[in-house]
Amino acid sequence: MSEQAEQAARTTGREAKRIADSRWFELTARAGFVGNGIVHLLIGYLAILLGVGTASSGSETDQSGALQQLEAVPGGVVLLWVVAIGCAALTIRLALEAVVGGRTDSARAWGNRLKNVGKAVVYGVIAYSAASYAVGAGKSSSGSSRSAAATALATPGGVFLLFLVAAIAVAVGVGLVVIGCRRSFWKQLVRPRRPIERVVTVLGVVGYVLKGIAIVVVGVLVAVAAVRSDPDQATGLDGAFDALRSMPGGAFVLVVIGIGFIAFGVYSFFRARYARL
Repeated sequence: MSEQAEQAARTTGREAKRIADSRWFELTARAGFVGNGIVHLLIGYLAILLGVGTASSGSETDQSGALQQLEAVPGGVVLLWVVAIGCAALTIRLALEAVVGGRTDSARAWGNRLKNVGKAVVYGVIAYSAASYAVGAGKSSSGSSRSAAATALATPGGVFLLFLVAAIAVAVGVGLVVIGCRRSFWKQLVRPRRPIERVVTVLGVVGYVLKGIAIVVVGVLVAVAAVRSDPDQATGLDGAFDALRSMPGGAFVLVVIGIGFIAFGVYSFFRARYARL
């Protein structure tokens, strides 16, 4: 790379960083945590309904189901746009941090960059889904999961690809459990006063651990789909919740998982206030 190109890249990076650090952009990015919290609250609510038998098996109890619930309430389209814009801003913020945020080439710096990329993908998916429902073009995520699994199984090496997806999902789920148990989520937050700190700690531990367990179940279902070569087994959270409910004592476990998602949702509201951005 020529000296002029390097200088242009550095200038572009500084300008992007300046925009990401601006007050209005920070406020919009924090709204992304609020939007994420709303989605988790609704997923938890739907999971509890499924656990107590109010919702039918096979109903949408995942992210798409939560967004459908938002779409159906008065003013829901406005809320969907709040979720979409906030999560989109947070996606851009995380992407910029991944590109220009690290100042060293150490393994830890690259690890942080990869984490930011992963988070950017998650929030980007939420932003896209929320915007799709806001304009009336939302689709079932479980149907998309089955379609993607069917496509993978029909291609050479598709079984190994599904195993890779399953391994990643399990690793992410275990990672969330570890974050909750170690309370390492505090690295991302500015510690508030003692009473609030205790509340946030409880919400973070419960939310991260139980959400992580749910994602591990998703990974297991994808692995089962790979073993059986059955794309219908590869579902998202809704399929995981259905699988949990069919187990002995599964209704109770599902209610507990739902409470965990609600806890994570409330934690996300606190994160919007105390996140290090």
